[in-house]
Amino acid sequence: MVARWHLGRLWSQFIYDYPVPVFVISILLTSVLPLISLYFNRVLLSENAEVGFDTSNTEYSGQRQAWKKLSYILQSTNRVQLGQTNSSSNTTVVSRKRRDLSLADEYFPDDQFISTTDLTSRIEAIQKSQISRIRRRRGWTENLVSAFTNVPCYEAPLPLMNHLSQLVVEVPGYEAIWDLSFLKKLCGLHHGIADAVKPFESYTPYRNVYSLANSFACLSPNFLVNCTELTPADVNVVRNLVDFCLPHRRKIIDCRLTCGDNCTDSSCPEIPQNCSTAMMSDLFYRILPTNIHARPLYVNTFLPVFTRMGYATQNIWLPLVHYDQLEVAITNYTSTVGLEMKGLLMELKRDRLLSAAIKDSFYSFLAAFLVMFCVALHSRSVLFSVAVQVQLLLSVLCALSIYALFTPDFPLLNLVIFVLLIAVGSDDAFLLHSHFPEQLNEENFHEALAHTASTMFLTSASTAVPFFVNIWSNVIVFRCFGLFAGLTMIINFLLVISYLPAYLIIQKRYFSCLPKLPDVSRFCSSSLKVVFPQVLIQGRLLWLASLSMLVVSCFYVTLQYFSLPKYNPLQLFRADNPHEWYDNHAQPLFEFVEAKIAIPLHARLVWGIKPVQQPAMFRELTDPPLQDDRSFSMATVPDVKKLARTLARIRALPFVEHPHPYWPEQFLSWSNRYVCNDGLLCCNISSPLFTNSYLDYCLRNSTSYIFTQYNDTPIFDANDFRLIGYTALLPTKLRYAHVFKNLSMSFAQFDDGLRLENGGWYTTEWYLMSTWFDLQRSIVIDCKSSVIISLIVVSLMALAVLRWQAFACLLCICAIIIVSVGVVVLLGWVLGVLEAVILVLIVGLSFDFTLHFGASLPPIGCPNHRVEKASILSVAPVSLAALSSIIAGVPMLLCKTHAFFQVGVFLVVSMSVSWLFANFFFLPLLTFTLSRRQKCDLCDQKDFQMVPKF
Repeated sequence: MVARWHLGRLWSQFIYDYPVPVFVISILLTSVLPLISLYFNRVLLSENAEVGFDTSNTEYSGQRQAWKKLSYILQSTNRVQLGQTNSSSNTTVVSRKRRDLSLADEYFPDDQFISTTDLTSRIEAIQKSQISRIRRRRGWTENLVSAFTNVPCYEAPLPLMNHLSQLVVEVPGYEAIWDLSFLKKLCGLHHGIADAVKPFESYTPYRNVYSLANSFACLSPNFLVNCTELTPADVNVVRNLVDFCLPHRRKIIDCRLTCGDNCTDSSCPEIPQNCSTAMMSDLFYRILPTNIHARPLYVNTFLPVFTRMGYATQNIWLPLVHYDQLEVAITNYTSTVGLEMKGLLMELKRDRLLSAAIKDSFYSFLAAFLVMFCVALHSRSVLFSVAVQVQLLLSVLCALSIYALFTPDFPLLNLVIFVLLIAVGSDDAFLLHSHFPEQLNEENFHEALAHTASTMFLTSASTAVPFFVNIWSNVIVFRCFGLFAGLTMIINFLLVISYLPAYLIIQKRYFSCLPKLPDVSRFCSSSLKVVFPQVLIQGRLLWLASLSMLVVSCFYVTLQYFSLPKYNPLQLFRADNPHEWYDNHAQPLFEFVEAKIAIPLHARLVWGIKPVQQPAMFRELTDPPLQDDRSFSMATVPDVKKLARTLARIRALPFVEHPHPYWPEQFLSWSNRYVCNDGLLCCNISSPLFTNSYLDYCLRNSTSYIFTQYNDTPIFDANDFRLIGYTALLPTKLRYAHVFKNLSMSFAQFDDGLRLENGGWYTTEWYLMSTWFDLQRSIVIDCKSSVIISLIVVSLMALAVLRWQAFACLLCICAIIIVSVGVVVLLGWVLGVLEAVILVLIVGLSFDFTLHFGASLPPIGCPNHRVEKASILSVAPVSLAALSSIIAGVPMLLCKTHAFFQVGVFLVVSMSVSWLFANFFFLPLLTFTLSRRQKCDLCDQKDFQMVPKF
């Protein structure tokens, strides 16, 4: 304790004696050196929204990474290069074979690899060259085909209809869809977006907007060409037909899903014949919602354009600008005619995120300006507010240079850290300026710096510790965010106890003659100091009772409604964005979406290849080396039989029931049928002529008679051609779902049923399924562990500073956490990746204001006057800090991206709740928990000596 006091005295004396060198050196160390470091170690802002949203060193991550690498190799050969990586893996390239072969060959030579950065410009060049060519006159056959394609009616299901872009509009209810004016507006969409659809015509076989209006036109018995010919009589006839078929809706949909393209009039005899058409089925299945009587009612429309990923799966890569023009045309048309557009499906979110995030980051400058304005009003000095902003910028710059030493990858999530720093860093500035002495001398400066430095250390540590805890997370983006944010908070604290005090001394000594701003905060500060303590103490029972009821209510809300995302696992934009609205609502509204998402959850079984180990803490492995697992062997007949028995057992599992035997099983059958002759190699393992030395040859020879391919193949070493492993696809009856509970049940069946031996392991055939499950699983674990560790650290800090009052402090912190979480849940929050990162902060932020009040408690006096004194000392800086944090969050509410918007919501909610409970819960609670310390001078002033009568 003495050594710490002596060191603090030396530090404050050094700053007091040499403020200018401290000020200059602080700037140089946090600006020039970081810039030099960043010049040699640059960070890369990724365009991919999913970079870092992967896990490492979990139960499923190593297998997933190994299969991700192995799957690409097996597409061309079953000979695997072990221990080698592709040197070009750091550059995203796309082979000529994976691109659209209909494009001109001169733009894509066969031996050329195309960078994705050059792809858009090349496609645009091709299209311009195609447009510039002289158009030949179309023949009568093409005109006839075009006429047929302009008719929106169809008898058989449209191929790939689920992958068309979609538009969802809102109407008041079921009656509104029969309004002819509404149908005409929907019908006019075809012409309203005609120009924007033209760039897609060469790549899409469809020419019609498959809307509710066109469906009614096709269902009408009057043989209408399209919806432009609809009349009130047609609408009435179709309504009667739909109302007649509505009771059979479930049977109609199930029938069409069962028979598919082979449906006939006799496929489902229980359905009325006039209800069994493909148009009627799609009307109920794709266009109208499941609850047709809901209010409001949402109506789906299919556009004659595939989604961006729909084209990508066909090796067609179109410029993003075409989709931008299409969305603008849709927005303009719907707003012009009065249609209320709610949702859009184009699968563009990931492509638009980077530009939107960069635009939203400029709102942080607006937040910085507003906070600077608040600091200037409080300090009455523009120069001080500028110095505070410089301090925040230097903190980010220096932290970024240190961060670059660990990894060059900079996930988009890290952009929100500056906003958090503005909110947290300004609190320290208010505290330091409020305690800075008016009469500056060495002793007063030391006392002010010692008090504020210890308080700021605790608040900074309570904020930085949860960040650094994330470094041990299984999610890579959590690690990157925790590293950068933690470094930023530490450097900001170092500047607050060096750069900022030095500046205040310089300002006091050399710039005191400069004019000050008007003291607009005097009235508010006086009111707070005079009225506020009385309101707290006189109404303490009311405050405690009402806020306790609020805690109980929010606790119930959190338990009931706080969950992982059900329909949209990775939200990138605000919930009111049309693309996000579709992802959040389409699955419960339209039945086909759930079937589209519920793709088969097949497993991949692998033996002989080790799961990949993740050596890097802050980077994803783009091309991990594969290593063979020597614990697996097929060198003896018992080894082969054991593998065959394992595969047979797995095939018989209730959720599998796969009827076809795998290659090891077929090998045993083939071997038993093999006819052996003297003097020749014998592959019949039951024959006395067979020896174990023949087994390797027989296994290889069997592949000439037994069909092996990507889904059922042995694996060989490409260097020495050893048989090192085996892999097989395991079809299952399980289906994928975004809901974590359903995925957990599926993976539990895999874990319990497979039980692979001899180094075998499994993962999902489509590795993204395993990624999402592992990510959500890690989010829950990491969020719990981070909050618990943060609470432990905060408890120790509170115990060290507040002693026995730490229990009241912890009770207040828990109440703040519960209420803050409950409020954001009521605002629609779910436990996504971003929300999990943000909620880790809540422990540290809820501790700050409570600590300020607790540290301001005088050591002696009665409970009421001690609380009154603490309130008078800290209510002004705490209120200003809360106000500045809220003001920093308000501009973020204007942002379009989910990350910045949620940070704004969190700052506004958490700071408001923290201020409310620190003032109206913690301080009133202390009036009951504090003990009387020695003599209270204030109480004695109110007493008077009684004169005895006798």
